[in-house]
Amino acid sequence: MLRLAAAAPAMTAGALVLAVLLSPGCSRTSTRDGVAPTTRDVPSATPVLDDFGFPLGFSVTKMDRTADPRADFLRFAAGRWIDAAKIPAETVRISSLELVSFRVEAQLEALTADAARTSATAAKGDALQQVGDLYASGMDVARLDALGPAPLAPLFARIDAVDGPRALAELLAHLSLVIGEPVIGAPLVGSDTQDRSRYAIYTADGTLPMSTDNYLVAGAAPIRDAYVEMVRAKLVLAGLAADEARAVAGRVLELETRVARRKLTPVDARDPNKRFVKMPLGQLRAILSNVDLDTLFAALHLPVPDQVIVVEGEALRERNALLAEWPMADIKRYLRWEVVRHLSPYLSTAYLAPSMAFSRAMYGKMDAPPRERIVTQVVTRHLAHPVSQLYVERHFPPATRSAVTTLVNGIRDEFRSRLEANTWLSADTRTRALEKLATLTIGVGYPDTWVDLRAVEIRRDDYLGNILRLNAFEARRDLARYGGPVKEHDFSVPGATTPVDINAAYQAARNRIEIAAAILQPPFFDPKADVAVNACTMGAVIGHEITHGFDAQGRLSDAAGNVRNWWTDADSTHFLAENAKLVAQAAAFEVLPGLPLNGALSAGENLADTGGLSLGHAVLMKYLATHPDANVTVDGLTPSQRCFVAWGQLWADKATEGFLRQVVPNDGHPPGVYRAVAPAQHAPAFFEAFGITAGDALWLDEARRVRIW
Repeated sequence: MLRLAAAAPAMTAGALVLAVLLSPGCSRTSTRDGVAPTTRDVPSATPVLDDFGFPLGFSVTKMDRTADPRADFLRFAAGRWIDAAKIPAETVRISSLELVSFRVEAQLEALTADAARTSATAAKGDALQQVGDLYASGMDVARLDALGPAPLAPLFARIDAVDGPRALAELLAHLSLVIGEPVIGAPLVGSDTQDRSRYAIYTADGTLPMSTDNYLVAGAAPIRDAYVEMVRAKLVLAGLAADEARAVAGRVLELETRVARRKLTPVDARDPNKRFVKMPLGQLRAILSNVDLDTLFAALHLPVPDQVIVVEGEALRERNALLAEWPMADIKRYLRWEVVRHLSPYLSTAYLAPSMAFSRAMYGKMDAPPRERIVTQVVTRHLAHPVSQLYVERHFPPATRSAVTTLVNGIRDEFRSRLEANTWLSADTRTRALEKLATLTIGVGYPDTWVDLRAVEIRRDDYLGNILRLNAFEARRDLARYGGPVKEHDFSVPGATTPVDINAAYQAARNRIEIAAAILQPPFFDPKADVAVNACTMGAVIGHEITHGFDAQGRLSDAAGNVRNWWTDADSTHFLAENAKLVAQAAAFEVLPGLPLNGALSAGENLADTGGLSLGHAVLMKYLATHPDANVTVDGLTPSQRCFVAWGQLWADKATEGFLRQVVPNDGHPPGVYRAVAPAQHAPAFFEAFGITAGDALWLDEARRVRIW
């Protein structure tokens, strides 16, 4: 996974939740709530400028040439940009990722608005009709505000009607369909972690709306207070009396805190052997003894299996205990909150104010995004492929796909050469590593076959109904896969791998990389840039994702994506010893006073950055060896220097303190201030390029450098 994120996206269906569960490295989405960009499309001869007057891509104008690269490389590479950059009022971070997303969101806003104006003449079920009518239904603010909480009445009636275990199981099944993720606990279908050629039934508990730290750390008490107030305010908007809403909000926090104590730590959650536990059905019956599993499976048209794969088993066990301890009236109130939590974004605009107040408590001062941006993001998430079809047609030239595919092949060839020449892997492990690389598939831009959603009715006058129908359609379709041949949709995880995501992601379960169309523009890829820049931007990104297949998490899966140990003990010992250097390097870095990086959590991303940058630079050197005419100094920078400066500019960023304190302890992606420099310190070419020697601030002793891939 490429990017740092603030929160996991809301998935459109249970199977997409499972796709993220199976690849924790692919679970993140944009850090921003939406900012109107000032960039615009201009003739190709003129570079597109960012909001601060600099080209979106590599530019020496971003550099601070007065800085010493041996002491402060980030300042040298991007100091003038850092000085000029301001965090927009509607978000919490500014970086290349955000700047590109500003541009893409402007394109998507224009696209969805255009679709809404012309969807009446489009064929029913056509991408234009679905995108346009869903957008129109979300923009009909007058209607939504007049309806208030009324669209939730049928779901509330279902909750109120529960009169025993069977009815509760039927309700949980229905909620998992229309909400798009388990509530308390529900089965999902996905490929078997130990045999990707067949589908298995998973059982998982629901998500928590906050990180576990916010529930458990004493210093997060103000955030918990703000959360309770948000729950109270939204429940009042949904029809509860003020006193009852306050009491329910307190009980919600109590329940979620108990579950949070049982959740895996962020580090443990990256280990598939701890996250996914295959067990006999009888063992699941003991974990969920207070849920009628036979009814739950039947309601979802699933057979009762002999075995299941349990995700977060201890969290499920705690939810089960709460079902026994709490009176049914309290369980119903909690379920009412789960409905409000997941579905309030599709109701009256009044629900935005409590959400923004809570966001400010976590991240600091920030403004609400405009309605157009909110609705466009909803349309993009829930109709990812129809939107992506329109986006690719309008904004993604075929030549870009071809050029990036060539770059992919070059990076893959370099990785293969390194594996073949590797001196520390045993012959057996090396053979299996080469097999994994050979079977790795890499998709560029968009899928060859789009997901077909034409059967879903999208109406201009039913915003919430549209979302419920989309969720249920995708959930039922994915549940129906059980027992059939394994077939996964490409470019289909919202917030991670759809063509309109600014991202590239490795999926361990599929041994597959997907590079979204939207990221294939400056500063990540520029067909007009010289090879040195593209090698250490998109080339390094491609190398980053390939390296993920062989990092501390990726190496636990084999060529077919099965969770299996294919390493000898000696090879594992060597790998872990080298990986420990990355852990120690990151743990010694303070993002803010008293806020160090979690070295163990970020080790995968740090190895991927280190490997990716090294691979990109190596491909550059091979190119220059056969194209000596390109080995020239430009603007006073050699090709190697341009390569590393381009990498530094790519990751230059600014973020609010609130954002960093929320994200750093829980997200494996370090902030840009670390990523821009630390990976280069393991590359001898970096020291050579800038004359960095022992005694300089950025020098890293050879014994502390990583030599894995």
